[in-house]
Amino acid sequence: LERALQKNIRDDLDVAVMKGLLDIIGNQYRFSHDRIQEATYNMMEDGVRRLFHFTYGLSLASLSIEEGCDGSLFIAVNQLNLGGPAIVQDPSQSFTVAGMNLRAGKKAMEMSDFKTALSYLNHGISFLREHHWGEHYDLSLELFELAAKCALSNGDHKRVSLLFEQVSEVAHSFEDKLEITYTYVRSLLTSSCLGEALTKGLYVLSELGIVLSGDLDALLVETKSMLAEHSDEQLLSLPVMTDRTKLMAMKFLSRTQTCLLHTKPEFQPKATLHMVQYSLRHGVSGLSSVGFVLYGSFLACLGDIPAGYRYVKIAIKLAEKLNAIGSIGEVLAVGSQVMGYVEPLQSVNEVIVRSLEYGLAVGSISNAMLSCLMNTVCAFWSGKHLSLVKSTVDDTLRLMSSHST
Repeated sequence: LERALQKNIRDDLDVAVMKGLLDIIGNQYRFSHDRIQEATYNMMEDGVRRLFHFTYGLSLASLSIEEGCDGSLFIAVNQLNLGGPAIVQDPSQSFTVAGMNLRAGKKAMEMSDFKTALSYLNHGISFLREHHWGEHYDLSLELFELAAKCALSNGDHKRVSLLFEQVSEVAHSFEDKLEITYTYVRSLLTSSCLGEALTKGLYVLSELGIVLSGDLDALLVETKSMLAEHSDEQLLSLPVMTDRTKLMAMKFLSRTQTCLLHTKPEFQPKATLHMVQYSLRHGVSGLSSVGFVLYGSFLACLGDIPAGYRYVKIAIKLAEKLNAIGSIGEVLAVGSQVMGYVEPLQSVNEVIVRSLEYGLAVGSISNAMLSCLMNTVCAFWSGKHLSLVKSTVDDTLRLMSSHST
């Protein structure tokens, strides 16, 4: 820090130690008492205090970049945010700080701390200057997209809607709107606005050239015929889907099938079959595993348990092979319902617990809560002691309460 500030800090700190204001513990300095720190802080004028925060934040930021240290990154960004946008004089610094908040937000998301991540991303947006969409379009778009994702994970649907509306007004292309529109559809879905979510999802799919029409029986026969050309090993070795627009199409198919399940369940298998066919034609992604597990569930519902179980196992293997962290929770949650017809409930319960853990890790609260409910039911029917079942129910209720479910 002294090197970054080009200033000798230690001598001043040693003077404060001699006067009893600071203590030295190891190689660290700290205030002798909280009240001393509070009094020192409050003696400074607000503008001066903010300037100090911002100056130290910039200095620490340069060190965090130089050393690649996540710990100092968080400290630096916290200091910058305490300074606030109003203290910035050089416009270029505003976008630098916005970018630092974006980095910190991403790091927090990797740690599954979506509340802290949202705070960083919101701060990043606050540092953006007027005309930022014209001058720093990519930075602005990524901040808004990730802020919407984190807002959804925190149950802040109003914030998701506001961010979606802003991006919709300024996005350069339809493709640039896809990511935040997908988050918005998820928000509508989890806030029980199913009709609006379905309408939006179907509109996007139609714009991407996917129409969920035609006879279901004919679509099922076509899908079975396409799958018959592939062994299990060949399905797991399909090329990976890389086209961004096609990946987004799979996302919208996935969420649209969820909407249909709750609003028009007779049409839901059409979206599932389209997901399977789309993967066979264009390559596999993490959401292809969701398509396969839903297909397995559909076959099981039709009475073909062995075939359903086969595609459930393929889906789990595919999700694990692709390291599809964002999808594997849903795959396990759906798959466990079919596995219960084939495997002992004790082993199925382990799958459900894994589904819960993955759901919480990626901020997929709806899937996590579904896994919670399944965990309590499975704990009871697998013969666990009732005291353990009660403990599981209590844990489930606490977790649901914490997420306002």
